[in-house]
Amino acid sequence: MNNTKKIASVIILFLGALLYSSCETIDMDMKEDPNALSVDKADVDFYLNGVQRSFALNMQAYGRTSMEVTRMTNMFGRSYENAYSPATLDSKWAVSYQTVLKNIQLMNVKAAEKGLKRHIGMGQVLEAYTIVNLVDFFGDVPYTEALLGATNLNAKADTGASIYNAALVLLDKAIVNFSETSPTTTTFNDFYYNKDWTKWIKLANSIKMKIYIQRRLVDPSAIASFNTIVATGNFMQTASDDFQFDWNSNVNNPDGRSPLYRDNYLTTGTSEYQSNWFMDLMLSDKSIADPRMKFYFYRQLNGQSPIDPTTLKCSIEPAPAHYVAGGYTYCTVANGYWGRDHGDNFGIPPDADKKTAYGVYPAGGRFDDNTFKTVNNLSGAKGDGITPILLSSTMDFYRAEAALYGGIGSAKAFILSGVQKSFTKVRAFISRDAGAIVSTVPATTRDVTYMNEVGNKFDAATLTGQREILAKELFISVFGNGTDAYNFYRRTGFPQRIQPNLEPNPGQFIRSFLYPANESSSNSNMKQKTSVSARVFWDNNATTGFPIGN
Repeated sequence: MNNTKKIASVIILFLGALLYSSCETIDMDMKEDPNALSVDKADVDFYLNGVQRSFALNMQAYGRTSMEVTRMTNMFGRSYENAYSPATLDSKWAVSYQTVLKNIQLMNVKAAEKGLKRHIGMGQVLEAYTIVNLVDFFGDVPYTEALLGATNLNAKADTGASIYNAALVLLDKAIVNFSETSPTTTTFNDFYYNKDWTKWIKLANSIKMKIYIQRRLVDPSAIASFNTIVATGNFMQTASDDFQFDWNSNVNNPDGRSPLYRDNYLTTGTSEYQSNWFMDLMLSDKSIADPRMKFYFYRQLNGQSPIDPTTLKCSIEPAPAHYVAGGYTYCTVANGYWGRDHGDNFGIPPDADKKTAYGVYPAGGRFDDNTFKTVNNLSGAKGDGITPILLSSTMDFYRAEAALYGGIGSAKAFILSGVQKSFTKVRAFISRDAGAIVSTVPATTRDVTYMNEVGNKFDAATLTGQREILAKELFISVFGNGTDAYNFYRRTGFPQRIQPNLEPNPGQFIRSFLYPANESSSNSNMKQKTSVSARVFWDNNATTGFPIGN
């Protein structure tokens, strides 16, 4: 995002905020919110501004939960059934329906009156992504009856398969709308592609590819449909195509900082725990540490600091038997990386100044230049980060998956292309941390060493081993938004070498989340699921003898 666009976003984020309502008190009945602008008073551009930002916040929220369940950050819960209660999901659900889908519907009324085809096209893309995401998290959800307001307070759920089909229709309509000329408006802002409609078309095609790869287990034609788009070349292939929301370092009126930074860079340290498994994967899976580690994580302690058992209780406890049997990392990671194991819900000790923090990518935090200082709310890039939603590197990993599961092309070449794009994107973030000691940035020769090792291991691996390599590289590349990792994990079962829950019997892994409390209690047509083992329509993967069982 250029400086002009960043300045504009600060202004528009405030204007867009006029459209927001309290997420914690919204039900699916879509009653009029007295704090929101009425349809006749709201400007169509304000609607679009608000929808773009609320969509990004919502994708970040879902992405953070996805990172927790896939061991990319710490999941605070020994039981999968209880780690995410229905009440904790209310806000995500409300923002999806009320702040995104409902406001897109209201915007369309004004946009249609003025012939603003590209406003409508942007809304169609964001709507398609939102409804697909809802299916991926919850399974069957209301859609066709969801936005009828007081005329239907008990919306019935549509099947996940039908919603996926509806998303494909929306995306095709969006492509048509992007190809048409719209009247010019002075206040119109595009926070994603700065009104480059060719990039919006690439995005629409890329989301279609995402849909096809995600339903390939239940759609015999999915890989063929996927490759049809590949053949056109009209999809996301470079970093300039990346679907992301750019934040900034503005603190007040409004707070424009990355949510990962805002919630974690406190006055005296950091709040969330990183994942011991994920940090160890990046540190120890290859003969060299992943060059992206210093960008992803900032260590507040060096590896020589003595461990105080009052702040790291597990350091004086034996590893669980199932960790020992599997040879999994436990409690600590080398070189001063301070996180937690999967499912560790021990009370929070005074360790805010010890925990490893998010780094400069994607959170806009500190680059790890071996200074080992306590972070604060003015550290590093001061929140000037991004919310990655769908990246061109991920498209390469999709193509690798298609190749390994019956498609065409070289899976190895696609994986290496995805890794290279990730390296390039992440390295560029060093410029955002003005105080970083740039001499500590890993040499680019390490990228070459890393990629050569990935390629050599891939050549020597069995098909199972190749799928394991793909999984690990995808997981690492999507750090900052784990939704694609969560979906990949459920449909493939890879990576298989993944840290289990601390609890030996944590229950079935979350194949889909329980319906939010407000929805299941207020909508008579939405009966709560019996457990989190219920699978979304595209997940017919194994249920027993499968790594994701714990």
